[in-house]
Amino acid sequence: MFGSRYGFRGTYLFDDGTVGFIADPEFDPEEFTYGDGELVDDELYINGQHAIGNLYIDRFDMEGEFFQGGCFLYFEGETMKDYCDRNGEPYPVRRIPDEVYDAFEAGDIKTLKRYSWKIKELRGVRLE
Repeated sequence: MFGSRYGFRGTYLFDDGTVGFIADPEFDPEEFTYGDGELVDDELYINGQHAIGNLYIDRFDMEGEFFQGGCFLYFEGETMKDYCDRNGEPYPVRRIPDEVYDAFEAGDIKTLKRYSWKIKELRGVRLE
């Protein structure tokens, strides 16, 4: 399982070389009852799968280009790998301090260089 209840919320290095933030916004099952969605006892089911939340992953590459992720449902019993594969998202490989993502957002090259001694993937960062 994943999501903030399971400790997966935060900043990560991803397998495509980007730095990103995984967030799990408040989940309102009624917002997803369109199409194949069905509410059963206030729980959302889509094609027989129990939806238990939604996640989004926003990322930056090492040149500072921003990639906005979609907000996709995740389902009971699903792993983060399942979620990423199903939604075409890169896979998080290592947790890093949230200050790194904040520095990308702010264009703060000084902070990124300071973290590069601990996070070797940041050594070639160049913000546009």
